[in-house]
Amino acid sequence: MDLGAYANIKTLEDIAMQNGIQVPRLRGYRLMQNEVPLFEDEIKEIESSMIQHVYEWACRSVPKFYPESNLHEYSSRTDATLKKYIGASGFRWELIHGKARKRLKFAIKKIKRAVRKQYEVFNKYAGRENVLYIHARIGGNNWNYFEGYLLEKEPWFLEKIDDCFDDTYCDIYAKINNVNF
Repeated sequence: MDLGAYANIKTLEDIAMQNGIQVPRLRGYRLMQNEVPLFEDEIKEIESSMIQHVYEWACRSVPKFYPESNLHEYSSRTDATLKKYIGASGFRWELIHGKARKRLKFAIKKIKRAVRKQYEVFNKYAGRENVLYIHARIGGNNWNYFEGYLLEKEPWFLEKIDDCFDDTYCDIYAKINNVNF
C-alpha cells in the first residue's frame, strides 16, 4: 500500500470528483506534477529488496522453494532454512539445484521485470501536469472482479499497472482537466 498516496485522499478527492473519476477500492491519490522520476540506482535498490523478499518467501514456502506458493510457514524450522540459504554475502546458490533453482531464478526474473515495468510507467508520468495517480486495491484478478475493465473506457483513463509489491493493488494514471483545490 502506498501510504503517501493514502495521506492525500482528503486533499485530492475534489480533483477526482471534478474530473468524474470514481475508482472502486480506492487507496490513495498523488498529483504527478509533484513527483520526481526515480533514478536507475533507486530502481535497482528496490529490485534488490524485492529479490531478498523472494529468497525469504521461497525458504518459507510450502513446499520449500516454490516462490509462487500461497502457503508459507513461519517456524523455527523455516528460520533455520533461512539461516542456511541466506548468508551475509547473499543467497547461497551453491546449495540449491535442479528444479528448485530454476523456479527461484524464474521468480527473480519475474519480480525484476515487474519492478522495472512499474517504475518505468511511474517515471513516464512523473512531473507531468494534469495527471493523477490513483492507487487502488483492484490489481491482478480483482481488476475483472471489480469491473476495472470498465475504467479503461473512461475518457480520463491513461494507463494501469499492477503493483510489484502486492499485485492485488494497482496504479492507475488518469488525465485530469482541473487542478483546483
